[in-house]
Amino acid sequence: MKKHKQSSPGNLEEINIGRRKFLKCSAFLGGSAMLAGQLGLAKSLMQKAASGELTSVEAYALARAENIIYSVCLQCHTDCPIKAKLLKGVLVKIDGPAYSPQSMLQQVKYSTSPFDASKIDGKVCPKGQAGVQSLYDPYRIVKVLKRSGPRGSNQWQTIPFNQAIDEIIQGGYLFKNVKGEEKRYVTGLKEIRAVRNGKVMNTLADDAKKVARKQMSLAAFKNRHAAHLGKLIDPDHPDLGPLNNRFVFLAGRIEHGRKEFSQRWLNNAFGSVNWYEHVAICEQSHHVAYK
Repeated sequence: MKKHKQSSPGNLEEINIGRRKFLKCSAFLGGSAMLAGQLGLAKSLMQKAASGELTSVEAYALARAENIIYSVCLQCHTDCPIKAKLLKGVLVKIDGPAYSPQSMLQQVKYSTSPFDASKIDGKVCPKGQAGVQSLYDPYRIVKVLKRSGPRGSNQWQTIPFNQAIDEIIQGGYLFKNVKGEEKRYVTGLKEIRAVRNGKVMNTLADDAKKVARKQMSLAAFKNRHAAHLGKLIDPDHPDLGPLNNRFVFLAGRIEHGRKEFSQRWLNNAFGSVNWYEHVAICEQSHHVAYK
């Protein structure tokens, strides 16, 4: 993986970033604007904004409504409203919006013109202000990385998104170019999704519960579901469920909307029960063990 060197800040008058170029760059990099080529300008403007060294013209520009985007902070799970300030197409400062009681008491009325509200800054915590750094982090991953060396070697290659989707779904000898893994077969999601009939899935689940409650013998279960035993993780332990459960979705932090969509997709469509959220800082072990 190539290391990106930060360019020098340069002269602001010599570097021109239009809105069209900013949006094109953002789309190409998956939202990580200016990561390749404009990082120097972003760093320069951020440093000037943080130290209060913006010129009067630049500082005035940050108070203009057309240079402000109202959004939501995702630096923690509180989801505070934020007021993102852009200069020359670069995010240089994050403050709190005057419209929100989370940022300002007494907040202004929603009927207040954005041209007036743009001149009023509310509060936002240091973590929220650090969202600028998250956006322009030179180590932010914006492309699919595939391991190209032994595990732990920290060797990676970038691959097209479509190739990643194809390999994840189809599986195969995905690491045949890695020494020692030439013949290692990786099972794809297509093969893991063994049970695809909802009625069969429900019947297997119901009878597995009967075996667990000793309301049905294991022999009777195997006899009744002889045609589908190969689709189970372990026919001797039907409570483990079908091969579908080998797909574990561990989201970490996930926002509502994505959460409900992914649950519907994994649980209802794919047929796996192993959907988990949360990370170590919010008692992940508790959520894995009891949900």
